[in-house]
Amino acid sequence: MSEHDFTPVGLLSGEEPFTDKGKPVGFCVYDYWSFQFSNIWDTQDTIAEFLVAKALGLEVPDNRNGWTLWDITYRGKRIEVKETGYFYSWQKDGKTSDVRNFGITKAYSKYKDNASSFERQNDIYVFCLNTGRTMEESNPLDLGHWEFYVVPTYVINEKCGDNKKISLGRLRSLTNKDNGIPYGDIRAAVDAIIDEVTNDE
Repeated sequence: MSEHDFTPVGLLSGEEPFTDKGKPVGFCVYDYWSFQFSNIWDTQDTIAEFLVAKALGLEVPDNRNGWTLWDITYRGKRIEVKETGYFYSWQKDGKTSDVRNFGITKAYSKYKDNASSFERQNDIYVFCLNTGRTMEESNPLDLGHWEFYVVPTYVINEKCGDNKKISLGRLRSLTNKDNGIPYGDIRAAVDAIIDEVTNDE
């Protein structure tokens, strides 16, 4: 296979061509990405997943090519990434509410295995807040615009029960972090939770 052949597993370079019966037609995967995903303010949820994966040293999570009830597998633990922000490009008047919430809904696991327990199907949450109020202030490519909160799922279970959402204020109270942690500290925070759970087992 050539370096431009389509591979369903792994990373694409963007140079893979669209073809018609094997003959390139003049545009490639990069052109599709530019066409569909250039409005990065509307893809902040997946950008948050990407940022967390990169912080954990992952090029592609090993569960990325299959549908799962969590976003990233890291050191054998299931990590769910949740994102919210104040600015989105579909807003017309620029006004936003100060109330920010993150989803923490429980789910059944029977879609991918034989278990059918109704619970949060992850071990750790990483909550990501884009703090900007305008397009310029909320550029999701600027890590300075993000706040990150890392919380073990057992804490969410203990403090939030069956709640489907957790507010930003409650999250800050649980973590004792008014402004989250820096991007560069995400991996250490996740590792600390994993090590704590491992030592308790």
